Amino acid sequence: MGGKLNFSLQQQRGMSYWGWLLIIAVLGFALTCVSKMAPAYVDARYVNEALKTLGQNPNLENMTKGQIKKELGRFFLVNNVRGEPTKSVQVVRGAKGTVVSINYELRQPLMYNVDVVMKFNKQLDTAKPELCCDPLIDLEQFRKRD
Repeated sequence: MGGKLNFSLQQQRGMSYWGWLLIIAVLGFALTCVSKMAPAYVDARYVNEALKTLGQNPNLENMTKGQIKKELGRFFLVNNVRGEPTKSVQVVRGAKGTVVSINYELRQPLMYNVDVVMKFNKQLDTAKPELCCDPLIDLEQFRKRD
């Protein structure tokens, strides 16, 4: 019986050098991806919050396009949102309401010549503010109806 115990303990030596190297490489790649992409998703979360906050404004229908953009700009400034989200705000007025759209694409270099492309499309339709922030309509078709 002692011989079987020694044999099974010799089989259980732990992970090899290559096993540890593989785990470290996979974790390193995952951390690199997270560190490069996380800021874009944090900004997208703030864009979502900005549109929801704007949708709760009772004077939204009476605001001009400039006032709407200024209100969003203040929210972005307070929450340190910069770059593409702030540049891609569109306000389209229609017969049934106003659509505020923030549709943008970010290209983030990951390593060497590999880039990650992230697309974000958030909309607030004043006719249906409870359905904020998923894109409900194609803005090009919305413009053609009016």
